[in-house]
Amino acid sequence: MDEITRSFVNEFTNKFQIESNNFSDKFEAFSNFCVVSNEYNRTSFNIEDTFTGDSTQGIDGIAIIINNKLVNSIYEIDDLIELNRTLNVNFIFIQSKTSSKFNNNDILNFFEWVKTFFRKNSNSIFSSDEMKKFIELKDYIYSKSEYMEERNPICSLYYVTTGKWQEDENLLEVINNNIAELDNTNLFEKVIFNPCDAKTIQKMYRKTKEQVSATFLFEKKVTIPSTPKNVQVAYFGMLPFREFKKIIIDENGNIKNVFDDNIRDFLGFDNDVNEAINKTLKEGKTDFFSILNNGVTVVAERISGAGDTITITNYQIVNGAQTSHVLYENVNNEAINNVIIPLRIIITNDDDIKNDITKATNSQTAVKKEELEALSEFQKNLETYYNTMTDENRLYYERRTNQYSNTTIPKTRIVNIPNQIKSFTAMFLDNPHGVSGYYGTIAKKMGSRIFRLDHEFVPYYTSAFALYKLDLFFRTNKLPKEAKRMRYHILMLTRLLVAGSDMPNLNSPKIREYCKPLTELLLDNEKSLAVFENIIEKIKKSGIDLGDRKVFEKKETTDILLRIL
Repeated sequence: MDEITRSFVNEFTNKFQIESNNFSDKFEAFSNFCVVSNEYNRTSFNIEDTFTGDSTQGIDGIAIIINNKLVNSIYEIDDLIELNRTLNVNFIFIQSKTSSKFNNNDILNFFEWVKTFFRKNSNSIFSSDEMKKFIELKDYIYSKSEYMEERNPICSLYYVTTGKWQEDENLLEVINNNIAELDNTNLFEKVIFNPCDAKTIQKMYRKTKEQVSATFLFEKKVTIPSTPKNVQVAYFGMLPFREFKKIIIDENGNIKNVFDDNIRDFLGFDNDVNEAINKTLKEGKTDFFSILNNGVTVVAERISGAGDTITITNYQIVNGAQTSHVLYENVNNEAINNVIIPLRIIITNDDDIKNDITKATNSQTAVKKEELEALSEFQKNLETYYNTMTDENRLYYERRTNQYSNTTIPKTRIVNIPNQIKSFTAMFLDNPHGVSGYYGTIAKKMGSRIFRLDHEFVPYYTSAFALYKLDLFFRTNKLPKEAKRMRYHILMLTRLLVAGSDMPNLNSPKIREYCKPLTELLLDNEKSLAVFENIIEKIKKSGIDLGDRKVFEKKETTDILLRIL
């Protein structure tokens, strides 16, 4: 293996605190991270969710992306169906080898196991819990085929080595024959084989550390006068889709994660608005688009370029997420390039101004102003609270997508909004069974019970810190991996066992004192491990059916476990 790739793998394993002494295991995790980040366009996901299990042959990593969201449960799929009324599915398979060769037999073996995965009753062939989960998701997705209105799923296979890809005729014949076999199942829109050599995987890894940027031609723009002091410059103009797509679509044809979805994912997209935009495009009324649509607002930290060609860096779309997604879904519509999008670009580093812009421009949808304001304000204040912590127990709150992508902060110490929602809901709202779904839907169901402006921040941090410590013990094999599926119930029971059931209101200053024994426990590795082990034993002896894969997704399980303390 070349020194650059080895150095990247070592940096990655340090960031993710991967403890394995086996370099092949580290390279597999590195490959999974690079490939999934490349497809998913974000780095804030749990890398362990892509693992296929130690006993699995031929496939080292799997990711299932639906409607641009990485899914890990049937509940998440149901939530996305309810939210979007459609399924756009990408299956991603990864096989990685530390050798420098693209081996004919290994590639053939990779294809054979992928074909086996899609056969009926494949659940009996794979033995690991991880593979059983992926097969369950696959079967459920195809049982909901009526929602595949746009296309069949895409199947992408990534074969990663440390050598150099050369188009060997024998290899190409094996690849093309097996692509044809998968294609002939009629299960896929298309099947793609991606040979990843050392330079390709290096490029993917570098990309995970880059700030998002876009270069495009913005001819019909005017400078907005009289902007606030902390706004460097602001433009308004009309941008044709052929240029606008450079802002929202990456070089692989995937939609970029540049949306201020930390607001919208809680409240859901307004499907009526989506359908109205979609109808305008489907009926070919492209001339009406710029008249009927409020347009898109982009906030960026930096701008450069000369003349009409500009580059914006570290940007987010704070208004127009629905417009952008519908345009992306219509990218193959012949009339799409005739669409003209009203566009505002605002250059600022001021978070207060960003929040003001978000609130002011989100008027076309049914998102209530007070909901936007409360969510924005609470997220900002929660991040500030996280930043007051000491190095010993320091976590970092990621309220903006890929906020810490280009830093040296260990990824395991970054708490994104989905993890915050799930840990808090499980630990302090006694709802560990309800966190299996899509996090936006979880937050909607919790309603005013989460992220309230008058809530104390301590329980949010405590729950995230408890989940971090619990995952650390699983990752370092101090706790049995088979117990990982009960981790949200462990959080709930830890609170009850250590702090008691008489919990003050979440908006009461008394909650700080209530959380103190929890944080003290979590700072002591030996004591916290002992408590977690004790709780796992209690769960095993509780009488619940541990053979039921869905046992921890049932309310009755929570009710039973609440009675064991």
